[in-house]
Amino acid sequence: MRHVLFNLSFSALIACGGGDRPGDGGTTTATEPATGEPEATATTTGDATATTTGSTAEGAPTTGLPGPETTATSGTDGPVDGGPCANYALVLDRPGPVLWATTDGSVYEAAFLQPGQGFNCVRVEFDLQTLDNLDDIVALDPEGCPEFFGIASVFGTQPAGKVLATVFYHPMDRVRGACTPGDSRLEVGNHLAYTADTPGPWSPGQVWHVILEAKPWLTRVTVFSGGQQVGPTIAAALDPLDVAVTRDPLVRLGLPGPVEDRFYPWYGATWANLQVWADVAP
Repeated sequence: MRHVLFNLSFSALIACGGGDRPGDGGTTTATEPATGEPEATATTTGDATATTTGSTAEGAPTTGLPGPETTATSGTDGPVDGGPCANYALVLDRPGPVLWATTDGSVYEAAFLQPGQGFNCVRVEFDLQTLDNLDDIVALDPEGCPEFFGIASVFGTQPAGKVLATVFYHPMDRVRGACTPGDSRLEVGNHLAYTADTPGPWSPGQVWHVILEAKPWLTRVTVFSGGQQVGPTIAAALDPLDVAVTRDPLVRLGLPGPVEDRFYPWYGATWANLQVWADVAP
């Protein structure tokens, strides 16, 4: 199952990009959004700390790929259904770009609750400006194949937390040793189960509004573009969360670096307008 990759040591970044690994002095910590803009005035339950590895959305290009677009502005709308969790609150609000993935920095991480707090349900929303640059990424690492792009994850009880929700984009396949374009697919899962290889019209080059949720009985992802849902909602089974494993949670956008020559950051893509909603458990 895909979640095992989060317990592995991330391999070195591809040769033509370089960059620091998390923990190797290449991280910066800030209580402001990565863009330097002030936090929104919406009431939140936590004074979350964000960590970015390397460059942010305003950094200089280091990959030779196109620079960040600024069209990811569809905004967020909060929980669409409470289900078993009726007390959602906005606990993290990061307007504007928060991550432009380059080989010098391809992950954004933020705690979103007060220390010691957990949650019964969580909902992560953000805009993702994708690029139709699969051939460029393949050319960066001829030995690998970007079969999976890391989009977003939620972990509990850091620093060695369980994967409570994660979503990958699966655009390519290795066929008889050759890296070839495949159907556009998404997969979603958690530490218990995955739903893999769901095909859909998720073409690279679109601005996606992504909603990733974890709640009793399911983890699910829904993608919108231009105000309309794109493709099906995808869900994986999840037992009701033990609040003990959700304490001190972390949201991650992107991926720190290539793993197993199959899992890659989506270099050149931009994440923006991050919001996290949670039914907080003290």
